[in-house]
Amino acid sequence: MRNFLIVGRTGVGKSSFINSILGKPVAETSKYEACTKIIRHYDHTSHLGDICLIDTPGLAEDDLECDIQYLDLIINNVDLKTINTLIYVSRLDETRFRPEEKTTISLLTEKLGAFIWNNAWLVFTFAGSVPNENRDIVSKNRKLQIEEFVKAITLEYNLNPSFQGFQVKLRVDNSSKNWASKSIPIMSVLAAKS
Repeated sequence: MRNFLIVGRTGVGKSSFINSILGKPVAETSKYEACTKIIRHYDHTSHLGDICLIDTPGLAEDDLECDIQYLDLIINNVDLKTINTLIYVSRLDETRFRPEEKTTISLLTEKLGAFIWNNAWLVFTFAGSVPNENRDIVSKNRKLQIEEFVKAITLEYNLNPSFQGFQVKLRVDNSSKNWASKSIPIMSVLAAKS
Protein backbone atom coordinates (compact mmCIF):
# COMPACT_ATOMS: atom_id res chain seq x y z
CA MET A 1 0.00 0.00 0.00
CA ARG A 2 1.34 3.43 -0.95
CA ASN A 3 0.61 6.13 1.63
CA PHE A 4 0.08 9.74 0.54
CA LEU A 5 -0.12 12.48 3.19
CA ILE A 6 -2.04 15.45 1.79
CA VAL A 7 -1.32 18.81 3.42
CA GLY A 8 -1.81 22.51 2.76
CA ARG A 9 -3.72 25.58 3.83
CA THR A 10 -7.43 25.61 4.41
CA GLY A 11 -9.56 26.11 1.30
CA VAL A 12 -6.99 24.94 -1.25
CA GLY A 13 -9.05 21.89 -2.24
CA LYS A 14 -7.32 18.96 -0.52
CA SER A 15 -10.56 17.05 0.07
CA SER A 16 -11.83 17.87 -3.43
CA PHE A 17 -8.53 16.57 -4.80
CA ILE A 18 -9.12 13.28 -2.97
CA ASN A 19 -12.64 13.07 -4.41
CA SER A 20 -11.21 13.64 -7.90
CA ILE A 21 -8.67 10.87 -7.46
CA LEU A 22 -11.23 8.39 -6.18
CA GLY A 23 -13.92 9.47 -8.64
CA LYS A 24 -16.57 9.82 -5.96
CA PRO A 25 -17.43 12.23 -3.12
CA VAL A 26 -15.94 10.45 -0.10
CA ALA A 27 -14.28 13.49 1.52
CA GLU A 28 -16.59 16.23 2.75
CA THR A 29 -16.14 19.59 1.02
CA SER A 30 -17.63 23.07 1.36
CA LYS A 31 -17.24 26.32 -0.54
CA TYR A 32 -17.83 28.39 2.57
CA GLU A 33 -16.10 26.84 5.56
CA ALA A 34 -13.39 24.39 6.52
CA CYS A 35 -14.69 20.83 6.64
CA THR A 36 -11.78 18.63 7.58
CA LYS A 37 -11.21 18.79 11.32
CA ILE A 38 -9.78 15.31 11.83
CA ILE A 39 -7.34 13.03 10.05
CA ARG A 40 -9.09 10.73 7.57
CA HIS A 41 -7.57 7.75 5.79
CA TYR A 42 -9.07 6.78 2.44
CA ASP A 43 -7.92 3.35 1.30
CA HIS A 44 -8.42 2.56 -2.36
CA THR A 45 -7.76 -0.54 -4.41
CA SER A 46 -7.52 -0.34 -8.17
CA HIS A 47 -5.95 -2.28 -11.01
CA LEU A 48 -3.03 0.16 -10.67
CA GLY A 49 -2.36 -0.75 -7.04
CA ASP A 50 -3.43 -0.04 -3.48
CA ILE A 51 -3.15 3.47 -2.09
CA CYS A 52 -4.08 5.29 1.08
CA LEU A 53 -4.86 9.01 0.83
CA ILE A 54 -4.58 10.76 4.18
CA ASP A 55 -6.64 13.94 4.37
CA THR A 56 -5.60 16.50 6.96
CA PRO A 57 -7.14 19.70 8.35
CA GLY A 58 -6.17 22.84 6.48
CA LEU A 59 -3.67 25.13 8.10
CA ALA A 60 -3.78 28.94 8.33
CA GLU A 61 -7.49 28.79 9.12
CA ASP A 62 -7.61 30.59 12.44
CA ASP A 63 -4.45 31.13 14.43
CA LEU A 64 -1.11 29.57 15.24
CA GLU A 65 -2.54 27.65 18.20
CA CYS A 66 -5.13 25.98 15.94
CA ASP A 67 -2.44 25.08 13.39
CA ILE A 68 -0.29 23.49 16.10
CA GLN A 69 -3.28 21.44 17.31
CA TYR A 70 -3.91 20.22 13.74
CA LEU A 71 -0.26 19.30 13.29
CA ASP A 72 -0.33 17.45 16.62
CA LEU A 73 -3.32 15.51 15.23
CA ILE A 74 -1.17 14.45 12.28
CA ILE A 75 1.73 13.47 14.54
CA ASN A 76 -0.58 11.41 16.79
CA ASN A 77 -2.60 9.74 14.00
CA VAL A 78 -0.10 9.16 11.19
CA ASP A 79 3.06 7.10 11.28
CA LEU A 80 5.23 9.49 9.28
CA LYS A 81 7.79 6.73 8.65
CA THR A 82 5.21 4.90 6.51
CA ILE A 83 4.46 7.90 4.28
CA ASN A 84 5.69 7.30 0.74
CA THR A 85 4.83 10.77 -0.51
CA LEU A 86 3.86 14.12 0.97
CA ILE A 87 1.48 15.96 -1.35
CA TYR A 88 1.59 19.70 -0.74
CA VAL A 89 -1.52 21.36 -2.19
CA SER A 90 -1.63 25.03 -3.17
CA ARG A 91 -3.93 27.14 -5.32
CA LEU A 92 -2.61 28.07 -8.75
CA ASP A 93 -4.96 31.03 -9.06
CA GLU A 94 -3.32 33.01 -6.26
CA THR A 95 -1.24 35.88 -7.58
CA ARG A 96 1.24 36.10 -4.71
CA PHE A 97 3.21 33.82 -2.45
CA ARG A 98 1.28 34.74 0.66
CA PRO A 99 2.59 34.94 4.24
CA GLU A 100 0.05 32.28 5.31
CA GLU A 101 1.64 29.85 2.86
CA LYS A 102 5.13 30.61 4.17
CA THR A 103 3.91 30.05 7.72
CA THR A 104 2.25 26.78 6.68
CA ILE A 105 5.44 25.44 5.09
CA SER A 106 7.50 26.55 8.09
CA LEU A 107 5.13 24.87 10.57
CA LEU A 108 4.97 21.65 8.55
CA THR A 109 8.77 21.52 8.54
CA GLU A 110 9.13 22.37 12.22
CA LYS A 111 6.47 20.00 13.55
CA LEU A 112 6.66 17.05 11.11
CA GLY A 113 10.37 17.24 10.32
CA ALA A 114 12.34 18.52 7.35
CA PHE A 115 12.58 14.98 5.96
CA ILE A 116 8.93 15.16 4.85
CA TRP A 117 10.05 17.22 1.86
CA ASN A 118 12.45 14.53 0.59
CA ASN A 119 9.77 12.84 -1.47
CA ALA A 120 7.23 15.62 -1.88
CA TRP A 121 4.87 16.43 -4.70
CA LEU A 122 3.35 19.80 -5.49
CA VAL A 123 -0.28 19.91 -6.60
CA PHE A 124 -1.79 23.13 -7.87
CA THR A 125 -5.57 23.22 -7.61
CA PHE A 126 -7.96 25.65 -9.33
CA ALA A 127 -5.77 25.45 -12.44
CA GLY A 128 -8.79 25.87 -14.71
CA SER A 129 -9.29 29.34 -13.18
CA VAL A 130 -6.03 30.56 -14.70
CA PRO A 131 -6.36 31.56 -18.38
CA ASN A 132 -4.78 28.98 -20.66
CA GLU A 133 -2.33 31.49 -22.17
CA ASN A 134 -0.97 32.31 -18.66
CA ARG A 135 -1.11 28.87 -17.06
CA ASP A 136 2.45 27.74 -17.85
CA ILE A 137 4.16 30.93 -16.67
CA VAL A 138 1.98 31.15 -13.56
CA SER A 139 2.76 27.50 -12.76
CA LYS A 140 6.48 28.05 -13.26
CA ASN A 141 6.55 31.16 -11.05
CA ARG A 142 4.44 29.66 -8.25
CA LYS A 143 6.48 26.44 -8.28
CA LEU A 144 9.73 28.40 -8.10
CA GLN A 145 8.48 30.54 -5.20
CA ILE A 146 7.37 27.51 -3.18
CA GLU A 147 10.45 25.41 -3.98
CA GLU A 148 12.86 28.22 -3.09
CA PHE A 149 11.11 28.74 0.23
CA VAL A 150 11.13 25.00 1.04
CA LYS A 151 14.86 24.88 0.15
CA ALA A 152 15.59 27.81 2.48
CA ILE A 153 13.55 26.37 5.36
CA THR A 154 15.00 22.87 5.08
CA LEU A 155 18.55 24.28 5.01
CA GLU A 156 17.87 25.72 8.46
CA TYR A 157 17.13 22.16 9.64
CA ASN A 158 20.23 20.70 7.95
CA LEU A 159 18.16 18.36 5.79
CA ASN A 160 20.44 15.70 4.36
CA PRO A 161 20.16 15.10 1.49
CA SER A 162 19.08 18.64 0.76
CA PHE A 163 15.75 19.40 -0.86
CA GLN A 164 16.19 19.27 -4.64
CA GLY A 165 12.68 20.23 -5.65
CA PHE A 166 9.33 18.54 -5.91
CA GLN A 167 9.38 15.03 -7.37
CA VAL A 168 6.10 15.56 -9.23
CA LYS A 169 4.20 18.73 -10.09
CA LEU A 170 0.54 18.49 -11.07
CA ARG A 171 -2.08 21.00 -12.12
CA VAL A 172 -5.63 19.94 -11.37
CA ASP A 173 -9.04 21.49 -11.31
CA ASN A 174 -11.77 19.91 -9.22
CA SER A 175 -14.66 21.90 -10.61
CA SER A 176 -13.99 22.75 -14.28
CA LYS A 177 -14.50 19.96 -16.78
CA ASN A 178 -12.37 19.66 -19.91
CA TRP A 179 -10.17 22.62 -18.92
CA ALA A 180 -6.97 21.00 -20.20
CA SER A 181 -6.42 19.58 -23.66
CA LYS A 182 -3.67 17.22 -22.45
CA SER A 183 -4.80 15.50 -19.31
CA ILE A 184 -4.24 12.13 -17.69
CA PRO A 185 -6.07 10.37 -14.88
CA ILE A 186 -4.54 11.28 -11.52
CA MET A 187 -4.71 7.67 -10.35
CA SER A 188 -2.25 6.66 -13.08
CA VAL A 189 0.22 9.28 -11.78
CA LEU A 190 -0.14 8.08 -8.19
CA ALA A 191 0.47 4.48 -9.22
CA ALA A 192 3.38 5.19 -11.56
CA LYS A 193 5.38 7.74 -9.59
CA SER A 194 5.24 6.54 -6.01
